[in-house]
Amino acid sequence: PFEPVALADQQRAMAALSEHLFAPTALTAPADLYNRLQEQRRLWNFRSSTEDPKIHEWVLDLQRSALDHFLHTRVMTRITDSRLYGNEYGLAEVMTDLTDAIFAADLRGDVNTFRQNLQTEYVRQLISIVADEDDYDHTSRSMALFQISEIERLLSRKRGGNLETRAHTQSILYLIERLLEGNA
Repeated sequence: PFEPVALADQQRAMAALSEHLFAPTALTAPADLYNRLQEQRRLWNFRSSTEDPKIHEWVLDLQRSALDHFLHTRVMTRITDSRLYGNEYGLAEVMTDLTDAIFAADLRGDVNTFRQNLQTEYVRQLISIVADEDDYDHTSRSMALFQISEIERLLSRKRGGNLETRAHTQSILYLIERLLEGNA
């Protein structure tokens, strides 16, 4: 018979992802390490790209991989269905914990560029879920819309931050506004 993973284990896994993949300090390194990440050059290897390390791209790829899993239609449906046979970590809790992991630490102050990319990717994926009437079930789409509304509520009250942070906040709110007006 199917047996869901224990609630405490699921919460511990989410906490680990929150701390080591989604937190503001996750995947950061000293500048003197970043400037040593140049790939070894052999003749003319860099015709189609540049030599500089694509650090933001690498970090977002890691974060996107986790988001793609959590927000996959089958995973979201499985989380909902598994509630019927004992799963205590429902879609509402998973999505709320995910939103908190991605946004809560940045509600005051500046948002670093890794988090800006992560937050934008997360909101774009949520918008995609809401707009996808064919692949996602109603529960998943409702939870995605609820999280978008929560993010809008949190960010609309955000004050301060450097210019990059203010521009990022405005950009996220613009994406949400377009969805809610039916232009996404």
